[in-house]
Amino acid sequence: MTSFVVPGDPVAYLRMTQGQVKLMRIPDQKLRPDGLKVKNAIRRYLSYKEKVHAAAWAKHINPEPKAKVYLNVMIYFRNRKHPDPENVRKGIQDAVFRKDNLVAGNVDFGYDAMNPRVEIQIVD
Repeated sequence: MTSFVVPGDPVAYLRMTQGQVKLMRIPDQKLRPDGLKVKNAIRRYLSYKEKVHAAAWAKHINPEPKAKVYLNVMIYFRNRKHPDPENVRKGIQDAVFRKDNLVAGNVDFGYDAMNPRVEIQIVD
């Protein structure tokens, strides 16, 4: 069993379409406000994904499990306006594991205005 904490506001999974990948190549000054808003959301998700990946890498977690692995996530949101907890778990699963067909687990959430975070437990 391995545990680690990712501090800060949790970010939900974001599915990247081909159009969004192309959007990332366009300079910010050439985008309309709605395109810039989408690009900033993508940047935020990718930044959070890197943060989770670095925390998992520091704990030497195998990104390609050979047997079933359980990913248990406890999310502490800042307030009651937050993304779907299951989508936050999916984003964490996406950041930690390359192949996630052998990953199961659960998600729960609470609120901590002073210290939003995600507590992750991996059981193999």
